[in-house]
Amino acid sequence: MGKYDWDNLAQNLQKDALTDGKKTYEVDERFYKLARNENDTGGALVRLLPDPEGVMFVKMTKISANSGKDKRFCSDWSPTSIGLPDPFNERWSQEWNAGNKEEAKRFGRSIRYVSNIKIIKDPANPENEGKIFLLDMSKTIFDKVKDAANPSPEEIALGATAKQVYDPVDGNSFLMKVKRGSNNFITYEDSKFDEKESSVYKTEAEFETDITANGHVLGDFLKPEFFPTYAELEDKLLWYTGDKDEQRAKENATPAPSATPGLVEAKATPTPVKETAPVTAPAGGEDELDDFLAELEA
Repeated sequence: MGKYDWDNLAQNLQKDALTDGKKTYEVDERFYKLARNENDTGGALVRLLPDPEGVMFVKMTKISANSGKDKRFCSDWSPTSIGLPDPFNERWSQEWNAGNKEEAKRFGRSIRYVSNIKIIKDPANPENEGKIFLLDMSKTIFDKVKDAANPSPEEIALGATAKQVYDPVDGNSFLMKVKRGSNNFITYEDSKFDEKESSVYKTEAEFETDITANGHVLGDFLKPEFFPTYAELEDKLLWYTGDKDEQRAKENATPAPSATPGLVEAKATPTPVKETAPVTAPAGGEDELDDFLAELEA
């Protein structure tokens, strides 16, 4: 079937070698957000799609750092995803190698996977139906994708068959279900693939027309310019650790020498930097990053 090689999906998933990234934490409208109700539950039916170039997913590393004491939080795509240096990663390595395991956790990272999806049913936001978005998958979700495409010998012995998770014509749709688990973290553990195959498009040609016009090229995430620069992340690290505050305090405490002897130069009062509301980071949980981002967007 041309560049959309459904038969080799299992091999693509097993390689698990592609990478991805982007700039500072901002709401990227291209990414799909599964709505949650007042009980923190929600659901939608989607179909995973390959991008216009036939790429099914990209793997990325995301900075998910929580300061703890002053509740500053940083979420950004890490340049380490494509082998570039990242000051957050360097700080993590420094603390870890020094034996400061708990301190190192403040500079944590999370593995994520990005794919194109088409929304089939979205009861909370029906206007999304029929549209193509990007999906930022946690390890919990991606493991379900791999397991559906590659059932274990034990599962096969019990009657399981490999599902066509990326085939838009004769494939299996994915029921995304979110809830707040017993540990009080957001979880997608109840998500699953439909047992019956269905068609989102009548033909591959129809799909290719839609994905070319409305899909997202995942290869763009592999470009160095897609990531924040080292200097940008270094500046953010200084803010995150509070070192920038200390630098500013020292600068403001020592007046600059006056050009005229006996006179003290007047200094402008620094404009306060607007920061996001404090976010309390959970101690663990596979999908904790989704919980963090949901709180930041609230």
